Amino acid sequence: MLRYGKPNLWRILDSLQNFKPDIVIIKAGTNETVSKPLFNWEHINEFEKDYSDYVSLIRKINPACRIIVCSPLDMVIQTDGLSAARKEDLTGRRPRIWELRKRIKRIAISENLSFLDLTNPFKGKANLMTKSDGVHPNADGYQYLASLVYKHLLKREIVVK
Repeated sequence: MLRYGKPNLWRILDSLQNFKPDIVIIKAGTNETVSKPLFNWEHINEFEKDYSDYVSLIRKINPACRIIVCSPLDMVIQTDGLSAARKEDLTGRRPRIWELRKRIKRIAISENLSFLDLTNPFKGKANLMTKSDGVHPNADGYQYLASLVYKHLLKREIVVK
C-alpha cells in the first residue's frame, strides 16, 4: 500500500479506472513489514496517508464503490518447511503485522470502510499457508480467504445471496 513500497498496489489504479468497480477489497500490509532488501518498513510513517490517498482515488473512480479493507494475515511460524532464517525473519516482522492491523482498523473507521479481520480465521491453520513461506496462503488458503470475504459481503449486505 505504500506509494514507495515494492511491490505496491498503486500500479493497478489505471486498470481500476478502466473497470470502474462497484466493490473493491483491499488486503495489504504484509510487504510493508519488510526491511532489507525492500526497505518498506523504513517508510511506514507514510502508511496511513498513502492508504487514505488510495481509497480517495478509488472513490474518485466510482463514488458509489463499496470498499472492504482486510487485515494482513499473521505470520504463521508453524508452516511446514520454514528454514531457521525464515522463522527468525517472520518472528521479527510479526509485531509489525499486529501494528498494521491496528492502523488499518483505524483507517477503516476514519474512512467509513468495512473492515474484515483475517487474524483469527487463519490462526493455527498452517496447512493453509504456502510451504516454506509462512506468509502467503496456498491454494486451499486462498479458497478459504475467498469464502471469508464472501461471508463478510453477505453479512454486510454488500451482495445478496
